[in-house]
Amino acid sequence: MPRFYALAAALLALSATRAHAASPFTGQWAAMGLSPVVVGAPDAHGQVPVTLPDELRSYAPHQVTLAPHGKDALQSPGHDPLVTLHLVSANSADLTIKGTRPGQTVTLPLSRDD
Repeated sequence: MPRFYALAAALLALSATRAHAASPFTGQWAAMGLSPVVVGAPDAHGQVPVTLPDELRSYAPHQVTLAPHGKDALQSPGHDPLVTLHLVSANSADLTIKGTRPGQTVTLPLSRDD
């Protein structure tokens, strides 16, 4: 029975390490003059919940779900609007929202707010 507990503890530690290492996006991101962008932890399917500032509601919904897109980006599975969060460094990112309506495009530089 002690081997079972040791194995369970090792698996738990491994899963915690993977979740932390696999999610450099998780946390709050600030943009000057706006409420923070909040990026949640990925779920079991790799989907990442993101809460956008109310100030961007004319561009995109308040809650969006993003999925991994390459090694340093997250992107919405739908294309109206297309929401992309691109990691520039450990402490900076760019949020891009592109809709189908004319003028429905915004690129917002973000910095860590944790």
